[in-house]
Amino acid sequence: MDPYLREDYLEAILNARDEHGRQPVFADLAAAMDVDTAAIKKVLEELVREGYCNLESGDSVSLTPEGEDLAARVRRKHQVLECFFTEMLGMDVDSASQEACTLEHEISDETIGRLSSYLTRRPGEGGAGRRRGMGRGCSGIAAAIPSVLDFEEGAQVKVMMIQRPGRNQRLADLGIVPGEDLTIQRKLRNNSVVVHVKGCDIALSPEIALSILVERSQ
Repeated sequence: MDPYLREDYLEAILNARDEHGRQPVFADLAAAMDVDTAAIKKVLEELVREGYCNLESGDSVSLTPEGEDLAARVRRKHQVLECFFTEMLGMDVDSASQEACTLEHEISDETIGRLSSYLTRRPGEGGAGRRRGMGRGCSGIAAAIPSVLDFEEGAQVKVMMIQRPGRNQRLADLGIVPGEDLTIQRKLRNNSVVVHVKGCDIALSPEIALSILVERSQ
């Protein structure tokens, strides 16, 4: 079987099982893969021969340990890639998911591990870390990166990530992008923050400041 097709089906079986809280049946997979049940049965029979799944009574499907392992690895790749595309590149979720579906088959486990560590690494001393959800593609990735609001006046920080950057084009126009250094100039009573970047002082509302995830500069 084509390895891409194999991975797509194993991932679909795992996702359907978790979504429905039971072993999926042919109809579940037909809906997920947008094919008829006859095509599903043909593919599943081949996966059974390869040792990746079992066909149970009532048209239900279960993964073997080998199938479970491969499905979980593919799904993790998809989640990490989708998270990167949405949170770092500002892509909409549907486009990010489509790109992740393409790249998940080629990218190595080592590269995914490094990318996941980059997205979730805890900054050094200073700024209290705060766990936060980061969108659909980041489910299963525990982010622990503080925002601009977590640092004291005078702190020098580096932008690590901007949540939903597609909604904050003004930040990019002002030079507040991942990798840029900022200085926390003032923290105001209403929780607004004034930061210094590229020679300018910029006032940020609490909502915008919260979306700028940073670490203390070394």
